Amino acid sequence: MSDMPEVESKHTPPAAECPSCDHMLPHGLGEKTCLICGAVCRISHQPTVDALISETLPCPHCNVVVEAGSAERPLEVACSACSKFFRITEKPYKVEIQCPSCERKLRIRPKPGTKQLNCPACDAAFNVTF
Repeated sequence: MSDMPEVESKHTPPAAECPSCDHMLPHGLGEKTCLICGAVCRISHQPTVDALISETLPCPHCNVVVEAGSAERPLEVACSACSKFFRITEKPYKVEIQCPSCERKLRIRPKPGTKQLNCPACDAAFNVTF
């Protein structure tokens, strides 16, 4: 693994559903293949693309604010002040699920299909479908 410092992006694309089977598509922008039915879909979201291009983050070396200038993630950026490189990584997409037994809120990374969850508070098992 590289010793290049990483900074997490502030923006993440919204979740998208497959038009063929209504299940969740893999997260991200661009061409995505549905893991349930195999349909190929092109995902774009202009507000997110604009936010990623104009995103400003502090350099981890010198704290000077640097503009990303691209919607691609991960993205290697050179700081204009100190000339050192760092990587802007993709922000993970998470959703909040409420346990049906104890109503505790659980934050998970959703994946297409059905997933069994075990609540850490009450040990109840339940299924969620994305």
